Amino acid sequence: MKTMQKLVSILLVLALVFTLSLAVFADATTPHTITIENPDAAEAHTYTAYQVFAGVYDPETTALSNVSWGSGVNGLALMEALRSEIPDFAACETAAQVVEVLTGYGSNSEELRAFAAVVDRFTTNPAGEGTADAENPAVINVVGDGYYYVKDTTAALNSDTYSDYILLVEGDVTVAAKDTTGVTSQKKVKDINDSTQEGSDWQDSADYDIGDPVPFQFTGTVAADYDKYDTYKLVFHDNESEGLTFDHVTGVFVDGVEITTGFEVVTDCTDGCTFEVRFENLKEIEAVVAGSVITVEYESILNEEAVIGVPGNPNEMRMEYSNNPTDETSTGFTPWDKVVVFTYEVVVDKVDENGQPLTGAQFQLEKWVIDEENPEGHWVVVPGEVNGETTVGGEGRVVKINSKIVREYTDPATGELYYVIRDRATDDTAETDIYLKASQVDALSPELIAMGIGVPYYQLQNGQVVQVSGNFGYTIRSVERETTAGTTFTWTGVDDGHYRITETVTPPGYNTLEPIEFDVVAEHEEESENPVLISVDGDPFMPTEENMGILHADIENVSGGVLPSTGGIGTTLFYVLGGLCVLGAGVLLVVKKFSDAN
Repeated sequence: MKTMQKLVSILLVLALVFTLSLAVFADATTPHTITIENPDAAEAHTYTAYQVFAGVYDPETTALSNVSWGSGVNGLALMEALRSEIPDFAACETAAQVVEVLTGYGSNSEELRAFAAVVDRFTTNPAGEGTADAENPAVINVVGDGYYYVKDTTAALNSDTYSDYILLVEGDVTVAAKDTTGVTSQKKVKDINDSTQEGSDWQDSADYDIGDPVPFQFTGTVAADYDKYDTYKLVFHDNESEGLTFDHVTGVFVDGVEITTGFEVVTDCTDGCTFEVRFENLKEIEAVVAGSVITVEYESILNEEAVIGVPGNPNEMRMEYSNNPTDETSTGFTPWDKVVVFTYEVVVDKVDENGQPLTGAQFQLEKWVIDEENPEGHWVVVPGEVNGETTVGGEGRVVKINSKIVREYTDPATGELYYVIRDRATDDTAETDIYLKASQVDALSPELIAMGIGVPYYQLQNGQVVQVSGNFGYTIRSVERETTAGTTFTWTGVDDGHYRITETVTPPGYNTLEPIEFDVVAEHEEESENPVLISVDGDPFMPTEENMGILHADIENVSGGVLPSTGGIGTTLFYVLGGLCVLGAGVLLVVKKFSDAN
């Protein structure tokens, strides 16, 4: 019985009709037409008809007389298989006796499916074929009364499932093949504003900071003819752009109830995908039924390769599923479904009151963040960079390692300060960013530095600073802070939220600016097959013409008030006024003494 079930097609047995009102045919050579409509088809289907039984149909008695094996099957082999595999036919010796058994079967019954599965193995000469799509029916021209078996013989289907077997009493008939079995899939992403903790529902676009975990979801619906399968394969194929790094699956659900077995997550894919979630056989999961919704939720990290602004960082998914119960290796695919993650950039050009580039300033960008540890909210430093060769740190701070200029990085998760250089971890590795914990470097004495004593080194992986095994020796030099030569400050990979920019170092002779608070507000298509960025604003930072995801502003420093220089009129006035004050004091002293004497 199991063998027969495996051969049962995913196609619906539309009819085994013994009571159709058909015209009376004088002989078995009359031409007839079978018309098959498939309005739900996404692809073209080819249907082939085989005559299983020949005879003369009598519309008054609704019987097929003079029954014999048709021209489309190997009758002797079919009879032997029916007798040995299906008990109902064990005593049958002729085609007419087989038909007599069939008259007791109901249309679309399991018994009829089992019979059709055996017939499928012994078809020989086609009686005719035709092709149907959503707009045009298949027209199959056959000759002779009898029972016909119509099969979906499409070479390969990508999106559709195979249409059902059709068993017909011959006449001019029109039937509808139902190959749409409810198999669908979709991919979504969830958006959240760190500054307000306001989040979206699952949608087609979002924006995040570089280093943030991004929550994704895909869902798939199991076929309506799921019960026809002995095994049912379902695989989610996920393909991420270079700006996203798959991290981990956070949950798998069947109709909203979480499951922990019956699937595997595969990252060494052979088809070019980033990762897959495979259900080799959904039949092993008792909760799955026809029409069940399988949901997978996972996180990926928006990494430093992320595209800024447009066109964003796409992530696509499609679902592979079993589409033919007679062939366990046959699978189809749903269309690719895409979501996009955006991230932005804030750029400051430092200028004087005349609009000319002004060196000597330092800026810090912070984001207001509400999280579990700080439900009331707090400021978090956003890593950035300034153009030109700059040095950092105050007196006694490290500014160069291995003759390479240091930049500083504060881990937003821990607040730990790191010194960062571009160097080789070992002689046989490529240059990469090496992170050294500032507290460990600063603790080294001059004697240890001179000896080249190593300290642990770290790397930034998926937005997190991770220690790499082993120590590495560095030549470290400490000098006083030097003024930056850069005038353009850039913070790459920010999303919507509330920000504050502060001038931490003011150029000599200029007034320190008050902190500037602003909001980055973005709009992107939430429901779209190809989501695009609509607008970004960060007043006073405005989007550039080249890329609306890059927000730019000139920040101006104004000179402070300065006393007149030595030798000018101002100094002379100070001397004159001072002399008058001294003279006046002397006069008052004389007058007072004279008054006391009198």
